[in-house]
Parts: sequence; structure tokens; C-alpha cells
Amino acid sequence: MIGNWKEPVMEVLLESEEQIGRNKEKGRGKRQRPNGPPAPTPAAIADQTGRLLTEREAEWLDRLVVDPASFAAVEREVHDQARRQADLYVAGLLAKASEHPEMAQHVDKVTAEAEVPLRPVEKKRTPPGGPASGGLGDHGDDAVLRASAT
Repeated sequence: MIGNWKEPVMEVLLESEEQIGRNKEKGRGKRQRPNGPPAPTPAAIADQTGRLLTEREAEWLDRLVVDPASFAAVEREVHDQARRQADLYVAGLLAKASEHPEMAQHVDKVTAEAEVPLRPVEKKRTPPGGPASGGLGDHGDDAVLRASAT
């Protein structure tokens, strides 16, 4: 065991049901920080994985017996279920790792490297002979040119 246990140096949260639904609707847009429950322990996820696979085993077996051609769909469902459980397991590992004091140094370093100083606001410069900022011409309200009658 590494170091002494203490309070987590970071909080590992799962996505809420609302976030999961929104992510499915929008595809892979900008993701938000998860706001769901804390990540369960790896042991809890391992137990849950066994239960979930056992619960669905009869369903999958029945589908394969009745329609052997459903193999690809059953295989995909098993892999998807296992992938979701693996994601939860890794989140639990990360949460558990965050309880080690050694993790605090790493989190502090990453946080410091992620901080970017703000640059001063730059004023919009008017091109020579152009309209002043915020005036006529800035927003497409220039005079309309009309074809002259010949």
C-alpha cells in the first residue's frame, strides 16, 4: 500500500442521467463537468458487473438459441455493457487513487499547468478612412446601392 489514506484530493463524479441524455442527443459536443453521484468503489462495480451479466445471460442465451444469426447483436450488447462497467470501474479506481497523498502533488501540478493568464482586452481598431466602431457600417446597415435606370 502506498502512503497513508486521507481525504480525496479531487472529487470523481459520474455524469447525471440528464447529462447522459443530452450527450446522446447532441453527439460529441462540448462536454460539461459531471454533476452526478460520486464514483462507486472498484469492488462495488466488480460485484455489479457480475450481477448485470448474470441477469442478462438467460436473455442472451435464449436469443442465440432461437436465432443464431443474432450473434452479432448479442455480442455488441455484451461488449457495450462490459464497456460501461469498465468505465465505472476506472472512475472508481481514480477516486480511490485520489485518496492517496501522493496524488495531491500531481493534481496541484496539473491544475497549475492548466491555469492560463488572461490577456488584456484589445480595443477594436478602425481602419484608415473607415467608420468608427459601433457606427454606421459596422453591422451591415450601409446604404444600399441600387442599379440606375439606363
